Amino acid sequence: MHVIGIDGGGTSTKGIIANEEGNVFATATVGATNPNSISLTEVEAEFRTLFTILKKQDNTAFSKVQKVFAGMSGVGNAYEQKKMQELMAGLLTVPKGITVDNDAIIALYSGTIGQPGIVQIAGTGSITYGVNQNGERDRVGGWGYLIGEEAGGFALGRDGLEAAFRAHDGLQEDTEIRTLLLDYYGKKSLPHIIQSVYQRTNVKEGIASLGKLVLKAYDHGDHVAGKIIRNNGIYMGESIVCLIKRLFQTEELESGIPVVVVGGIFNRFELFKPYMETVFDKNGVNVKLIVPEMEPVSGAVIAGLTELNVPIMPQFMDMFQMCNI
Repeated sequence: MHVIGIDGGGTSTKGIIANEEGNVFATATVGATNPNSISLTEVEAEFRTLFTILKKQDNTAFSKVQKVFAGMSGVGNAYEQKKMQELMAGLLTVPKGITVDNDAIIALYSGTIGQPGIVQIAGTGSITYGVNQNGERDRVGGWGYLIGEEAGGFALGRDGLEAAFRAHDGLQEDTEIRTLLLDYYGKKSLPHIIQSVYQRTNVKEGIASLGKLVLKAYDHGDHVAGKIIRNNGIYMGESIVCLIKRLFQTEELESGIPVVVVGGIFNRFELFKPYMETVFDKNGVNVKLIVPEMEPVSGAVIAGLTELNVPIMPQFMDMFQMCNI
């Protein structure tokens, strides 16, 4: 069964044609499709380009597509999802229809291969999202960087800035983060970086980019950076435990809940994992941490096949990885 899986984000959008065996027939990457970031006209243009490329790569496979499943950022409620679904339906027709869903679902399925569980996403921002055996969903965090996206790149960068300025003011111990910030901005005094921080076109991305300085300071043995990583690791653990207790029953907890970790922060997963596991142990929660071997777009394919009640073949992951998606 051929499906189109789509991973739509605020920077780029990836689409593939694949089947239940993990065979990938066509791939395409276009620009952003997050409707909160660009206009609907621009979103439509990107999807049109995406479908055109996929069709051009393998017209035969494109003609066999039965279902489209798109996991997208910026479509957190049913109204927004329906709007995107109607937009895509104006560009192509498939026998089994088009589904648009939260991008957290496809990130989850890239690790659980369509099974229930929790996904902890920690990129620029963060969200903890879960689905149980009954299809019930819930979330912790992901409310935007001004309200609640702890443990993402922005949070690390912000915590680093706060620590550096507290040290500058004499309110806490000094930290190498302060020196690294001065080098990063090319300034001789910490107050002189304020304009660069606040007047950047995309303040969120700018502060998120400072997260790597916290990690660098940690690698150099900086105590303050260590506390920042510890606090964010604990936050992720607590968010996961909170969601598990809402969604899963005692018997499910005994067998272990799959928790998929996705996002750039987890390129240094080994730094946060011990603190997360400490929280799990403290709360008596049995967790199976999974670092996915496939990209989220694979989860979109799996979600589409699952909606069609098509079993995922055992060789799916191996075949998918062989295609270097």
